[in-house]
Amino acid sequence: MRRQMNPPSPETVLQHQPDSSLTYAGFGVRLAAYLIDVIPITLLTATVFYLFFGFDENLERYFNRAPDDIDARIEFLSQRNQIRDLSFVAYLLYCAVLEGTALRGTVGKWLLGMQVVDDQGRPLTVGRSFGRNCAKMVSYFPCALGFIWALWSDRHRAWHDSIARTLVIR
Repeated sequence: MRRQMNPPSPETVLQHQPDSSLTYAGFGVRLAAYLIDVIPITLLTATVFYLFFGFDENLERYFNRAPDDIDARIEFLSQRNQIRDLSFVAYLLYCAVLEGTALRGTVGKWLLGMQVVDDQGRPLTVGRSFGRNCAKMVSYFPCALGFIWALWSDRHRAWHDSIARTLVIR
C-alpha cells in the first residue's frame, strides 16, 4: 500500500499562524523516523565489518578475554567506533539524497508522514539538503544538544534546521 504525500503549498507555510493547520513534526516522531532509518544502516555496516574486516574476531576476543586483555578491549572499541562513525556518514548521505528528491524526506519520515521543506514551504534542492545534513554535525557534537533542541524550540527546529532554514512538517 502506497502512502500519498500531499505537501503544503508555499502560501500555507507563508501564512502560517499558531492556529493554522500546518503541524511541525515534534521531537518524538522525528526520533522515531531517525531510528527507522539508522538501525538498518548500522546493521548493514556492522555486518560488512563482521564479514570482511575481522569484527567477528574482535568481538570474540572482547567477550572472552576483555577483562584481562586490554588490547582486545582497545581493538573492539576502536572498530565499534569506526562502525558508528561510518554509519553516521552513510546516514547523512542517505538523508541528503532523499530529502532533495520528490519524497522530501527519508523512508522513516515518509512512513511517519513527515516532509522536510525550506522555511517558505518549498521542496529542498539537493544542494540545500546536503547543507542541512552537513549542519547535523553541529547538532551532533555537543552531546547531541542540537538535536534535543527540537524539544523546546518554537517550531521544533533542531540546530541544523535553523542553520539551513528548513522545517520538518507533518
